[in-house]
Amino acid sequence: MNHEVSRLLAEIAAARAETMAQLTQLTQLASEELRFKTDNWRWNTVRRVLLRFGDHMREHTTQLVAAREAIGTAHTMPQRILARGQEAYGEFLGSVVGLTDDALDQAPAPGEWTIRQVLEHLRDTEKWYLARIVEARQTREPVERD
Repeated sequence: MNHEVSRLLAEIAAARAETMAQLTQLTQLASEELRFKTDNWRWNTVRRVLLRFGDHMREHTTQLVAAREAIGTAHTMPQRILARGQEAYGEFLGSVVGLTDDALDQAPAPGEWTIRQVLEHLRDTEKWYLARIVEARQTREPVERD
């Protein structure tokens, strides 16, 4: 990835992390906090900002996809596959918002995995995927039919 693109993405990620840190501090019963006033006429409460937070990213992602197509830099097939993986990763990150250490070892039902087991499994399989890709790229041996 281009250095300038990487720099901008890192800045977006840092700003988003700070925003998430603030938003995840809202209490479980945050009805009062959601009504707190902001200094913006349109997004005038914490609730409105919270709702816009996700919509804004989706809005401009759609804009970026269209812009890439218009300027002739649309995703290749491997890039599309990776993009879907990143979407799933975003959903995964969303699923752990507000998760506490106390919840890690609680099984949702007898015989089901705990949250810790799911997270450890994902960590291990991410490493496994990386090893398969590195190995395949080193050996460069094609399969007859995929």
